[in-house]
Amino acid sequence: MYNSIQDTLIIGKKVIYLPTCHSTNDIAAEIVHAGLFDEGTIVITDNQVKGRGQRGTEWLANPGENLTFSVILTPHFLPISHQFLLSQTVALAVRDFVGKYVVDTKVKWPNDILANGKKVCGILIENAIQGSKIVSSVAGIGLNVNQILFENPYATSISNETGRQISLQEAFENLVLVIESYYFKLKTADGQDQIRAAYLNHLYGYKKTVRFKYADRTLEGTVDHITPQGKLVLQLLSEPGQIEVGLKEIEWLWD
Repeated sequence: MYNSIQDTLIIGKKVIYLPTCHSTNDIAAEIVHAGLFDEGTIVITDNQVKGRGQRGTEWLANPGENLTFSVILTPHFLPISHQFLLSQTVALAVRDFVGKYVVDTKVKWPNDILANGKKVCGILIENAIQGSKIVSSVAGIGLNVNQILFENPYATSISNETGRQISLQEAFENLVLVIESYYFKLKTADGQDQIRAAYLNHLYGYKKTVRFKYADRTLEGTVDHITPQGKLVLQLLSEPGQIEVGLKEIEWLWD
């Protein structure tokens, strides 16, 4: 059972706890569609049976051992052309939180979080757009906290990396505080510049060689920058020039 958070101004003032649900993002989207929400409402569950990740993948997490929740936001102030900034904001907030426990913590484009080179968190941002306006956004977060065993050898948890169990309620409250702090930063021009710079600085592969598959080829390169629309620009090592890729155009190859 998760309680509302007293120390925030918006995010987490209303918390909807479901012992089990199919997908917190889907439940949050239904609430938005019905118009029955305040900005910052959170839907959280102990057992998400059909969680969704990037590229249509499934997000799997053991019941009662991790944080699985979705935050409803209304970033009307953000131009559609810069909607990737919201993804950067949430990713940085989670990275900062995980970084309090694990020193080597990176963002893996577009918004996975790595702890000591393994995936500790997946984030799925779903925006509802009307005309030229972002009507609402649902930010789904699946953070591995206390789970020890994973089928995927490239997955990990905070507990695995630190050797200790963490209170989920305490972790939830502290993470939401960080998310809200970053969300307020997103509302200013200076804050947006800081978010872009910090995201690049903490990005996996920035100024470091990484391997990936692109157009059925295995390549090596370094991350050069991110476009305002959220595309990744890579400097190739095996040949001259750069490539600009979208979400479904590249597959990272684990070291």
